[in-house]
Amino acid sequence: MKAAVMRGRKQIEIENVPTPEPKDGQIRIKIKYSAICGSDVHRFQFGMYKSGTIMGHEFIGVIDKIGSKVTTWKIGDRVVGGGGVPPEHMSTSKGARYSAKTVGFENPNWGGFAEFKVMDSWAPLKIPDDVTDDVALFTEPCSIAIHAVRESNFKLGDSSIVIGTGPIGLLLMQVLKSAGVSDLFVSEPSAIRAKAASELGAKKVFNPNNDNIVDEIVSETGGLGIPLAFDCAAAKNTLQQSLEMVKKNGQVVIVSLGWEEIPLKTVDWVGREIQMKASYGSNSKDWSTALKLMQRGLIKTEDMLSKKSFVGFESLQESMTRLMNPRDDVQVVLVP
Repeated sequence: MKAAVMRGRKQIEIENVPTPEPKDGQIRIKIKYSAICGSDVHRFQFGMYKSGTIMGHEFIGVIDKIGSKVTTWKIGDRVVGGGGVPPEHMSTSKGARYSAKTVGFENPNWGGFAEFKVMDSWAPLKIPDDVTDDVALFTEPCSIAIHAVRESNFKLGDSSIVIGTGPIGLLLMQVLKSAGVSDLFVSEPSAIRAKAASELGAKKVFNPNNDNIVDEIVSETGGLGIPLAFDCAAAKNTLQQSLEMVKKNGQVVIVSLGWEEIPLKTVDWVGREIQMKASYGSNSKDWSTALKLMQRGLIKTEDMLSKKSFVGFESLQESMTRLMNPRDDVQVVLVP
């Protein structure tokens, strides 16, 4: 089969590799779509994958082969590549010193930037018949948005701001709307992403290159500051801005993965006893919730995809390089 294989920092080679075969208790997925995640781009950019790694963890497809002892699936089932409930005997602990920077890179991993992927039969989730592929593709990042809201202090009727509206930021907006947010603000410098945020219901979209975001939010909230800020950008100044704009005892939730040092000036916000919370990844319940929201029509992806969003293997290297500094993309999807 064809696969996109990491062969060094910022270097992907399209290679023919052995097509995986399912063993006992496994299924094989013929991949239809595999979305490029921001974490894929960062690890590509900073050389965090060992040679031989096949990236990709946001994928959907169809089961095309089943190993022995599998009774829960049939050939032709549409699935999303994750979200299943692990067996009781399987440890899911990430360890006491888990690092989002280095985990999983001791040995090459075969992910979804390939034509086929083998998984244990418990691992994927079935895509409901009334959820289209273009929507189901976003199950994994939607689960991350759901997890972030669950981990936050959000209460029905709170106002919030989402800083950075890449795919996770845009999905977080929709999860907050589903959960009963009142005024929802956005900070986003990219015109195409700002437009998507506006069309998905943001009350106001600020451009941090032109607007003083902190002053704008404090003004919009009657001088108090906003209860909740979700940092989905990890840009140089976004965490400092988030901490400055929340109200007394407000909360900043860090959803993004920043790979470079950033400045913080604590005197500007420490007196308001701000809470800061990190949210990372998701669990099976979040994936299932994502699919339920999709079934109810509460997750829209039309503003996140266009014809140019879908690329083949031949365009993957260029797409990954371009996404290191995204300007005109919301989501890029590999079609193996």
